[in-house]
Amino acid sequence: MNFNDDELARRRLLDALETESANTVAQVAMANVWPLYSSHLALLLSAVESLPSAVLDRYPALRIIHPLTPVLARTGLPYKPLVDPDRARTMTPDELDIVTLSQMIAFRFSGDVAGAMVYARRLQDRVLHVDSDSRGRTDGPLWFYHYEIGSTLLVAGDSSSALVEFATARQLGRLSRQADAERVVLGRIALAHAVRGSLDDAQQALADAAELPPASAPHANGTRTTERAAAALIAVEHLGEDVDCALSNLEPYDSIELSWPFDLLARARAFLAHQRHADALEAIRLATDSHSVQHGSFAIDVIRSTSIDALRGIGDTASAWRLVQSARSPGVLTDLAVVRLALHDSKFDLASSTIRQLESDVTIGPGPRAEQQLLIAWLDAAQSTALDPVTAAQVSALGGKTAFRRALTSVPRAVLTQVASGLSEDEAAVLGATSAGLTHVEVQPRPVLTDGELRVLNALPHHPTIAAIASEFHLSPNTIKSQLRAVYRKLDCSTREDAIRIALRLRLLTNTED
Repeated sequence: MNFNDDELARRRLLDALETESANTVAQVAMANVWPLYSSHLALLLSAVESLPSAVLDRYPALRIIHPLTPVLARTGLPYKPLVDPDRARTMTPDELDIVTLSQMIAFRFSGDVAGAMVYARRLQDRVLHVDSDSRGRTDGPLWFYHYEIGSTLLVAGDSSSALVEFATARQLGRLSRQADAERVVLGRIALAHAVRGSLDDAQQALADAAELPPASAPHANGTRTTERAAAALIAVEHLGEDVDCALSNLEPYDSIELSWPFDLLARARAFLAHQRHADALEAIRLATDSHSVQHGSFAIDVIRSTSIDALRGIGDTASAWRLVQSARSPGVLTDLAVVRLALHDSKFDLASSTIRQLESDVTIGPGPRAEQQLLIAWLDAAQSTALDPVTAAQVSALGGKTAFRRALTSVPRAVLTQVASGLSEDEAAVLGATSAGLTHVEVQPRPVLTDGELRVLNALPHHPTIAAIASEFHLSPNTIKSQLRAVYRKLDCSTREDAIRIALRLRLLTNTED
């Protein structure tokens, strides 16, 4: 593979095109793919588009470059190239690097992120342990390898490991002959920080990127959409006046760009923050209908978590719980949504155990960690009239940062009121200013029933009549009627069936086996 002279690569491809031999064109294009991709993209695309499918299928890197490949992957015709081991043994290290890179990107296009991760690890291993002529050159693709490995880690939900790869890619990009290399990487750095909730770092990366030359043709779309997705996520977390503008700059729901799940997260979070749950569900539907998504991806985590929150918001907790039960290997965002659903339905044991699980995850970023602190406060407020002072102090610290305004909308206003009651006047004022104008999730308070009312309520599923309940407890029917009226009033219902349904949701029944 020739990485030495961009102009020489161009001339070789022009000569190959004059032969009108598809095999010759493919061989020359593959042998010079990096310099052609970096400096002569239009010519390379023209050559690739002229090749028949049977020839393209023998050259995964060329197939990936073909503009139809990501589109067809989205419509149900994924391209997942496998290379014959005997053929792989005849390749040079540079050629095998490019093929492995192509396989990683191809599997990522198809939504098979778990498969893409296999090739990402393989390429990592090759970079570390296999010598290559091209990797030590300033005109070589090493920065691009780290960039694409980091991108695969990012779409797999491992933003912390992705940042490590991006840091290496940026350092290499500064030394690269490709003038836009650092700009390209900075967009993904900003996106990874925005997902983690490190908004200052994300904003700094975007600011640094804006000072650099614009991305060249091979990276223009990916860089633009990445930077806009990062900016939208930042704007949504602040919930400032620029939210609508930032969201309007995002790609359509059916975008084939890597940024689409991050775009969806920004849109859905904005809708949920304003309690527009039906709009959030519609956004999720439009995005999921347009993409093939498999388990183990960040996209799945976004879809599950926002769906659970939206279903809870419209009152369809049964569907939300079915989604929770069907989830395999839930991500951090889904775990947070499960805690919110559990608190909404007064399933305090589940909420507490999931919070403990989140606390043990050292890879969680500042954003999810802040949401976890707010959920701890919600749990404390739901179980006690006196909030733990440490918890109140932690929420107070969050209340002084506009970066967590969106997170504040995910807990009931009553929780923040209870937090404020334990703060100094100045601290309470800061929390009030940060949360001013926000629309908070609404949760029906858990009613306080007397022992007699609880006893009658628990008897409803097992005794068909008031007389049967009265006989069970050796009380008069009038006493049972009086207690039952109190139960109905406190549960805001008027029938036995509604009382049982509400009691199940609020976990007021001590024996639910039947």
